[in-house]
Amino acid sequence: MAIAAAPPMRYTVDDLEQFPDDGKLRELVDGQIVEWDVPSQEHGAFEAALTATFVNFVREHRLGRVTCGDAMVRIQGSMHDARGGDIEFYQRGRFPKDSRAAATVTAPDFVVEVLSPSDRADRVLEKVRDWLRAGVRLLWYVNPETGTTTVYQGERVTYVAAEETLDGGDVLPGFRLRIADLLQELAETE
Repeated sequence: MAIAAAPPMRYTVDDLEQFPDDGKLRELVDGQIVEWDVPSQEHGAFEAALTATFVNFVREHRLGRVTCGDAMVRIQGSMHDARGGDIEFYQRGRFPKDSRAAATVTAPDFVVEVLSPSDRADRVLEKVRDWLRAGVRLLWYVNPETGTTTVYQGERVTYVAAEETLDGGDVLPGFRLRIADLLQELAETE
């Protein structure tokens, strides 16, 4: 007689809080845990500089709120799918009403992800699809090694070199940034 294997545990957003604080970032994809490595100091410095740039611009123009630190968002309200963005922007009037929950149901307007050396291409694309499926209007995936940014806006995908200017489009009007400038600024502080 064959013994059937038990189906894998299907986790919910509420289960995320029960995992140990062991240096892993955990997200949910169809009820399964996806673990990401904690970034290096260099990665963290780049992310902090990029976040500060956004925060300063958003505050100055009173456009909304910026969150960081992989604040979790439920994908299309699912209890079994949750992602955390490196940087998330919510336009004024759209900040999550459930901001104290383990994961909000409100998708950000704009997400920035910073590529880590350990990121696998298939997992990155899966994350991009989830963010777009959630309703994120503008997504930047920045490679801090090359400075290249892949920009996703609706069905359009563009690649912006480090020396070229990124802009916030109609999501973050007036925002402009060259990743090369940010990388140069960081290099000068070493």
